[in-house]
Amino acid sequence: MHAEIPIGMIRLAVALSLLACACSERGANSDVRSVVWIEVDTLRADALGCYGNEARGEGGALPSPVIDGLAAEGVLFERAYSAAPWTVPSLVTQLTGLWPWQHGALHLLEPIDVAEPNLPERFRKAGWRTAGVMTNYVAQAEFHFDEGFELWDQELAKDGPEGSTGVAAAESLLGLTDQLVERPGKGLFLLLFLFEPHWRYEAQPGLSFGPESSAGLTLDGSLPELRKRRADLTAEQIDYLRGVYQSEVAGVDRAIGVFLDGLRERGLDEEALVVFTSDHGEELMERGWIGHTRTLHDELVRVPLVLRLPTSMRANRSSTRVPFAVSQIDLGATILDLMGVDETLGEGVSLASTILDGARPARRYLFLHTDFDPPVRTPESLEKAAIQWGVVDAESNEKWIVDRHPEHAVDGKPPTLWFRLNEDPLEQNDLSKNGAVPDGMFALPALNPEVSTEVLDGENPATGASDE
Repeated sequence: MHAEIPIGMIRLAVALSLLACACSERGANSDVRSVVWIEVDTLRADALGCYGNEARGEGGALPSPVIDGLAAEGVLFERAYSAAPWTVPSLVTQLTGLWPWQHGALHLLEPIDVAEPNLPERFRKAGWRTAGVMTNYVAQAEFHFDEGFELWDQELAKDGPEGSTGVAAAESLLGLTDQLVERPGKGLFLLLFLFEPHWRYEAQPGLSFGPESSAGLTLDGSLPELRKRRADLTAEQIDYLRGVYQSEVAGVDRAIGVFLDGLRERGLDEEALVVFTSDHGEELMERGWIGHTRTLHDELVRVPLVLRLPTSMRANRSSTRVPFAVSQIDLGATILDLMGVDETLGEGVSLASTILDGARPARRYLFLHTDFDPPVRTPESLEKAAIQWGVVDAESNEKWIVDRHPEHAVDGKPPTLWFRLNEDPLEQNDLSKNGAVPDGMFALPALNPEVSTEVLDGENPATGASDE
């Protein structure tokens, strides 16, 4: 670490970096001089103030004032979707622009193996300096998540960490940034991956939300133990559970504030493209479950997404809200486009025209997928097992899910779910009951990575018409 470097020297180094960038081959029309990617694990969109959360905590504390401020200066996507409801396939999709069944990163604690360069590798090969801080143990270097990063810190990535790691992670990445600006290259790509509010949920000092009384609920045991008792939880206990989760959200918001303040002090704020999102959400007893991986309902796959442009590119786009549904698979292509780079990433389709001009995104069908097989097989862990495929139609705002877990079949057919999100945003009214079929919707491919995702209008998803 080089935290002792005077801020004035850092600003001088950054200024020299900007001069080099102005003459680089990254595109004459781009004012992006650094890309700052902030990803929060297990963060539901509806836990944030900018997504409608009006909760107040201890002393009138807001749920997410720092993130709300970022949204006020940026472009917020009201309906962004992760490709999967758990970290590994979701994050790899974001970094490669490939759907989960294409990149094949579908299992815990296994190295990822993708032939094409991921986004940080693209930056590194183009002469950018790259640094990342990882706080989730399932995405460490031994599983190849450090590919493309010149500097990588995973000291805070522990199995089942206790206590907040957010501020320490922010300070770590600021320290790595200080090292990079000594030889800035063509620009900086920085990744900050924050673990909270992933389990274990822990109330953060001064940021209490929800009821003061736990009503007898303790959260200091294991999550499998808590799940065993979930059917007996009272309404008061569920409110307490959600309140502690919300406290974790407020805590991670505070850590993001530390990081953004540090960037500002280093002169890296004005010309940075800031990307803020999460890898997936969390179910908090909405459907009788605590955690993620199991389903493709919105509480697990609808995520926050905010992009704040460099000051010179914001024009009238600050505090803009995009109503169209989009997928995180397009993040890499979008970043490259905003940088003025004439190339894409995997299957990604750029959202730059939506961000800059408000155009409707080109992608209509947003695919969802979970294939989760617990590495430790116990009766409790097998409750997390899932094989589901889904799609959101961004034009009609309809959503369809098919459950292909063999043990869930009904009369030999996979159960299906169908929702009209405009009328039913909480997904309470399943329109596929009694044999109803989504009109004009299409069947997804079978569980075979070689099968293409071709549109099969009018097919009955319940029959598995696309399996062959």
